[in-house]
Amino acid sequence: MIKSRLEARSLRIWLTCAVLFLSAALIAARLIGFYTEETFYKWLPFLDFKLVLSGTVFGKEIPEFITKNFSFACSLACVIAVIALSAHLIYVVVLNVYRAQRRHAAKVLKKSGYSKEYFDLIEKKRRKLSGTSLGAKNDLCAAKAYCDGRRYEDAFAVLRDIDLDRFDSKMAAQYYNLYTYLFLLTGDVESAKSTVSLGEPFCSKYPDRSEQKLTAALLKYAEKDYYGAKEGFEELLSCKPIEVRVWAGLYLGLVYLRLRKKEAVRKLVGTLSKYKKTPRQSEDMIKLLKKLEMAYALEEEEKNAERPSPASGAEAEATV
Repeated sequence: MIKSRLEARSLRIWLTCAVLFLSAALIAARLIGFYTEETFYKWLPFLDFKLVLSGTVFGKEIPEFITKNFSFACSLACVIAVIALSAHLIYVVVLNVYRAQRRHAAKVLKKSGYSKEYFDLIEKKRRKLSGTSLGAKNDLCAAKAYCDGRRYEDAFAVLRDIDLDRFDSKMAAQYYNLYTYLFLLTGDVESAKSTVSLGEPFCSKYPDRSEQKLTAALLKYAEKDYYGAKEGFEELLSCKPIEVRVWAGLYLGLVYLRLRKKEAVRKLVGTLSKYKKTPRQSEDMIKLLKKLEMAYALEEEEKNAERPSPASGAEAEATV
């Protein structure tokens, strides 16, 4: 799902504008004589602080306009502060509602995995944001969720329905990168290369994005350039996004197995176990461990096949 703060951003902007408008209206209404101090305190008598300001500032007398209206200015500032606080509370309540939706989806994912219930929540959010300025951005999140759940056809369907006109260059780069990633996961290397070419004008503007580096390294792995892929994945083991770091480690483990570096895989697994992982990453970690066990078992079988049996040794001695 889309981030809660991003979903609530339009509300925050609207509330900020409302606070500024109401504040300006209160001040302007007093200046044009729409209401007086007496009327103000009649409505809000508890704000009549009867404050007095006098003296000098840097050796100069405080202007009479300020000393005369100081108490009323403080009272008016309190009203504006209450308006601003009320707007902030509304924003916080709505933000927490969005956060609760994300937490509920995360709880369902943790409890039942990539189940129908989880994807029903994803689709519910898609329907809610469809046609809004955040719809396309949320669709990218939905496509990624389908990708993580190995529902690749659904992920492709979501990407095909996205209106690219709603994207800026950064979102377009994410779109083409995700498309490339999906093609690689489904084994369609040629389509992945074509998507890389299509997205190059956008992706080239963000060459340092860890997600794009991950996809580039995965493309090298798919093309059997294992040393190039190894270099790309190793670079990402210290990147900031934990999710990307874990994926890089898992793919690097596969590269190490290709290069027969089983001990390197074992150490890598120990490092990855310290990081928080998505359910899909946890599943793939178990698969990597099984592949490592099979590699060790195969190595042991090869050693046993090369080692002469005791009977063969005795026969050799008897022959001599």
